[in-house]
Amino acid sequence: MLLGTVRQIWRYPVKSMGGERVDAAEVTGNGLAGDRCWAVLDGVTREICSAKRWPELLNYRASLRAGSDLLASGFGEDVPNVDIHGPNGEVLAGRDTGIEEFLSGLLNRPAGIAPLAHPGNRDHYRLAKARSAESLAEEMQLLPGEPFPDFSSSHEELMQALAECVTPPGTYVDAYPLHLLTTNSLQFLAQRGSVDAVVERYRPNLLIEPTEKLAALTENQWLDYRVQLGEVILHIHSRTVRCSMPSREQQWCGLKAEKTMARAMVDNCERHLGVNVMVEQPGRIASGDSLILLT
Repeated sequence: MLLGTVRQIWRYPVKSMGGERVDAAEVTGNGLAGDRCWAVLDGVTREICSAKRWPELLNYRASLRAGSDLLASGFGEDVPNVDIHGPNGEVLAGRDTGIEEFLSGLLNRPAGIAPLAHPGNRDHYRLAKARSAESLAEEMQLLPGEPFPDFSSSHEELMQALAECVTPPGTYVDAYPLHLLTTNSLQFLAQRGSVDAVVERYRPNLLIEPTEKLAALTENQWLDYRVQLGEVILHIHSRTVRCSMPSREQQWCGLKAEKTMARAMVDNCERHLGVNVMVEQPGRIASGDSLILLT
């Protein structure tokens, strides 16, 4: 059964920075090759940082160096080099001398950067300070009186890892390897919430145009589906809980702050948009590939 077609593929080489749209990509067990393979660090604590804490990161864009061997990418020195593009045309590579001074100047605070570390190096991924209900509410930009989002569908092992680590060790994704969003959902939120619901705000890896085109949260109907995309087999695991990031300014692509975004997501989709996806079989995907339901 044909569910839809891949319209866009996105990778984001540096966590929380804007990324690059690609025509085709390799998918590994940990997600899109070259996706979130670097992260900005707090220059004092060396904790992994995201735009939940440093929203200024959303103004910058990252791209992989031409000729990067993504199939050989792994950890440390095996991670391909990356270029960071500032909003005023500045460009510096992740391994350039002076990169930490460059980032600290851009962000007006001590900052560093690091490629993925081996999952056995748990200290690299560890939180500098344990998460609290208050800090999570601030990250989510919860509205007055809004209940805390339901994370009960998350894997127990994942939740245990995130209790002490910023990201699952061995990755810089927030939780799941891939994020999928449909054009139907963007149309739904734009119409129902009267907001600027463009794809760049939500940072999906896969933007799917469903076979049936209408303003609806179509991917929510695909939960627990096993699907094929090109050479890849995926499991659609759960709905994606949204934090405050979609409401923020993103200078790299000309997006202004959307102050009513949180209210629109709460009122129209329970603060969920898109779905979390696990990889069952790696392989290659390309724009135009069909998303097919497996029996």
